Amino acid sequence: MSDKAARSHTHASNRAKARSTIQRKDVLKSVLENPFRIQWPSIPSNTQNLFLATLLTTVESAVTGGSRKSFKASARKALPRSEIADSAEGTNASLDSMICCQLAPSSGHMTIGINEVTRRLELQLKSVRHSVTLTTTPPASPILPDIPPIAAVFVCHADVNPPILLDHIPHLVAGCNSIPSGSSTQGARPPLKLIILPKGSESALAQALGLRRAAVIAVHDDAPYLPNFRDMLQSVPVISAPWLVPPVQPNNPKCLIPTHIKQLRTTAPKDMKSAKEQRTKARVAAKKRGTKTKIKKCLLMTARSDA
Repeated sequence: MSDKAARSHTHASNRAKARSTIQRKDVLKSVLENPFRIQWPSIPSNTQNLFLATLLTTVESAVTGGSRKSFKASARKALPRSEIADSAEGTNASLDSMICCQLAPSSGHMTIGINEVTRRLELQLKSVRHSVTLTTTPPASPILPDIPPIAAVFVCHADVNPPILLDHIPHLVAGCNSIPSGSSTQGARPPLKLIILPKGSESALAQALGLRRAAVIAVHDDAPYLPNFRDMLQSVPVISAPWLVPPVQPNNPKCLIPTHIKQLRTTAPKDMKSAKEQRTKARVAAKKRGTKTKIKKCLLMTARSDA
């Protein structure tokens, strides 16, 4: 048996009909779990609070060294007036993303924002992976910017709604950690760590940075304040994708992921025969309504053409 806790989803289905009078019963359906899903690292709450306090101190000291108003002014000058108005109303995130780009190099070797951190992680993956193309002419090697790698990614997971906006972050981090040894030109690096911050961290970090949102913050490997996190990062588990890494020795047995079967609780009609008959009648009625609508449209088109 699996030791995973069961989760209950009580929201109504989008396909549920309020006027349905069919009596239903609860049933369980077996569903295979996706084995290629990367789980978020498990970090104790006291360690999360310690990471948040250290990150707040680092951010405040980094932002104090520069002019926060100058970053916002330069970002506003680069935007059209319509986008500035949308950003003031909270309908456009382009201003915040530009401020993140301006803040990142000056605030102490960090990248701020979901989109900006995603781009940096994707560039980090591209810089160490080699694409194979079957062609007679030698392909031109892509020119990638020389950027320092990311050492740690801090995510305010509990403050982002919907959480699906962050579901790609663990997969990107696992991809960076699943690079075979020797494939990197800069030698072996310490693994990239993913840290979950406690609830309410985004508002505290955004206030310290002077932004409206700061859901994800990435600290670069060349940051001078990275040693402040080194001791705490040792306790954070490393997430990786083992199916992306070839075995060290070809004769070693493959490590298989255990199969996990989830039980999905749903409902089904008590009388399946009557439910099937009602569906058939409803289908026939809908087809008749559609035929009548098509005839009316044809008559209207004919009348307009005659006129």
